[in-house]
Amino acid sequence: MNLTNWGQTVLFMTGSTGFIGKETVRQLVEKTNIHMLLLVRSEQRARTALESYGVRNFERITFIRGDLSLPGLGLDQADREHIKQARVLLHAGGTMDITLERETAEQIFMQGAKEITQLAEDIQHQGGGGLRHFIHVVGFMSPYGQGDQQGEHMEANHKGGQESAYEEMKFKADGYIREHAKQHGYPLSVINPSTVVGPRPTGETEQTGGIGILIGAVQRGFMPVVPGGSSYWLPLVENDVVAETLVFLIQDDSPLGGTYPLLARKEESPDMKELLNVITTQLSVPKPAGALPLSWIQRLMSLGGSRISGIPAQSLAFITDRTFPVQETEVLLKRMGRNWPDIREQLPFIIADLDYRLLPKPEAEAYPADYTRSRLGNLAMLGWKGEGEPWVIVHGLLQSADDLLPLGSELHRLTGNPVWIVDLAGFGRSPVHLEQDAFTGQVQALIDALSEMQAPIKLVGHSVGASVAAAALQLSGRTDVRLALLQPVADNARDARFKLMLRLPRRVGRLLLRTRSRRSWARMFRSGNGDVIQEGGVERLAERVHGYLRSPRIAGAHVDLLRWIHLGHRQTASFWDTYGNVQDMGHEADPLVVWAEKETDYYFPTGLHKGYKKVDVPYGHYFPVFQFEQTAEILIDWAEGDHVNNKGQEPKL
Repeated sequence: MNLTNWGQTVLFMTGSTGFIGKETVRQLVEKTNIHMLLLVRSEQRARTALESYGVRNFERITFIRGDLSLPGLGLDQADREHIKQARVLLHAGGTMDITLERETAEQIFMQGAKEITQLAEDIQHQGGGGLRHFIHVVGFMSPYGQGDQQGEHMEANHKGGQESAYEEMKFKADGYIREHAKQHGYPLSVINPSTVVGPRPTGETEQTGGIGILIGAVQRGFMPVVPGGSSYWLPLVENDVVAETLVFLIQDDSPLGGTYPLLARKEESPDMKELLNVITTQLSVPKPAGALPLSWIQRLMSLGGSRISGIPAQSLAFITDRTFPVQETEVLLKRMGRNWPDIREQLPFIIADLDYRLLPKPEAEAYPADYTRSRLGNLAMLGWKGEGEPWVIVHGLLQSADDLLPLGSELHRLTGNPVWIVDLAGFGRSPVHLEQDAFTGQVQALIDALSEMQAPIKLVGHSVGASVAAAALQLSGRTDVRLALLQPVADNARDARFKLMLRLPRRVGRLLLRTRSRRSWARMFRSGNGDVIQEGGVERLAERVHGYLRSPRIAGAHVDLLRWIHLGHRQTASFWDTYGNVQDMGHEADPLVVWAEKETDYYFPTGLHKGYKKVDVPYGHYFPVFQFEQTAEILIDWAEGDHVNNKGQEPKL
């Protein structure tokens, strides 16, 4: 193929399936007409990874099979000739693993640099305009190109150190590419991203080896002090900002070359004390008690602390007291027409995402794979776009939005409507709310989220999520929302088994939830649902809940709502007399309640008899999770106004 006849820029790129690379490919597909030659080890795996990330159009993508660590990149002659048609090279490849051994790191980074620069040399000297631009992505701690620091400084710092092989080889590769560009006269732009986190609005950070190590340490109680103190910081940048910068440089017709550290000015960024305070607030754990010199902590890690805490000593190298020369970066941002974003607003979502991502989960989770992640107000959400009136679903206790994906997928498949499942505040991937009252905070978070949807909505809540949904609807005053309650829970508990635990200090109740065994959870689920859930389903649910509650953030949010259910709202009128009054719901009321007859923990709230269309089903409390097809049928019948009735008759399933 002769791509140069297309009249398009041809780009050869490494690292296209990495955290930065996928976002870059997505932006290139959506914003440009550039043809991409992507070096990948497996076309099928690369295509799957890009599709999962949201890349839908592959017309201008050609996969080239190869490997950075192999001689000649493992390319055959035909592929080398194809690559020589490229006028821009983007080298962003390399394993993100700070624990790499020296030999492996040298193969990936130094061998890769030599092979990529050989391609650059071939393109530059073959005629036809030469190489327009070489763009290299390398970590922000690289000493090359930053002020008066020289490569010798890096050599002295890393000489003989097995523990720094990852950084050392990346930085040596940086120096090698810089020297090669000088010798052969092609423009070189070096992008130095700081620690990379997820994009707006979700903060989805799949690269857990950066700030994820710090969050995991706090999650497990291994970060009681501030590393280095308030004079240190951990520079952060979102991967969409990195990708936007790369896309701009790829399209630059007259590149100037240069070194661009992608990080904010130190004085405009959170220091380590502020960062740890935000993390501990979001994870609902005590704030650090003082600070320790970073060198002391590094020494403790190297003496065996890493084995206990799971914090590699090398990871602390990204915490620094240095300032970085960002003037050249700021000039580039002005050319791009944007300002540097403040990471503080995004931090709660990044922390919640990583906290949830780092939890143990069952191996086989049969969740639909075609959903998208987004954000509604300050709540994370999963779901599907579509046509018509959207469904918004709110989960209950011991759940996150993930658990209701099968129900959401079925609703979307059958109706074509948009379906969005939100994580309650402090659950799943949503940040905690900062209200003093647990239930008020949940309700206000949902009100704020729904305010971003001005069209009519079908609002569905399960368990305590039904209570949050009903209260949010009443307090919002909206008359364009139809409400469906699935096994609603408020002040209608049958027994007091939680009451003793819930009267204990919050931290004790949370500890009891976090340490409850899988076997105990399985017994609980089996007692009310065992005859309608396959045994494997009970065990998977127990394993999932056991892992889910390892997060102090999520366990704390559970304790707060359990206290509200069992202890917290003793009023003259029941909750449902106050918030379930359909006369206050407006002309779109027509509410539905679905009740599982095999429920053992809660009784049907009598306040919902009047005015609600009631459907009884022969299941247990978690029927929206396990009997999702039947639940979707009931909801669709209600939405279409067909045969749901007021008499509690069981529908035909």
